[in-house]
Amino acid sequence: MTLFIIIVLTLLGSALMRVLSTSSESIAQEVIGTRAYMAANSAMQAELQQLFPLNSSSTCPLAPLAPSVTSHNFSTSGMNIDGLFHCTAEATCSWYASHPDTEEKYYRLTSTGKCASSALTSSSKDVVVSSRTLQVEARSL
Repeated sequence: MTLFIIIVLTLLGSALMRVLSTSSESIAQEVIGTRAYMAANSAMQAELQQLFPLNSSSTCPLAPLAPSVTSHNFSTSGMNIDGLFHCTAEATCSWYASHPDTEEKYYRLTSTGKCASSALTSSSKDVVVSSRTLQVEARSL
């Protein structure tokens, strides 16, 4: 009877440990996914600021369908943003159409943020990586 109780308690304990491990992994993935979203959002805001600056001309490409690409590495850029450590983002801006009568230009901006639980190297193992992509369409006035 004692042996039976010990076996049942051991099985229950191992099942509980497995559930706790799975739960912590999903929470880590959720946190890293949120960081990737924020990295993509930061790169998108920077790209929009370059596209529509207050007192100068736009930096988006002047030729249709020729996207400009801007990369942001939040870990090494000296920004010291703790929440975006081990994160990178890449933003693209392309002019895809214009209105012939009003000379309005239509832009498509895409930003992809990528974050990891530690530094990404070619020999990294057991690193949780998450990526999020945002897309915005805008027009000039």
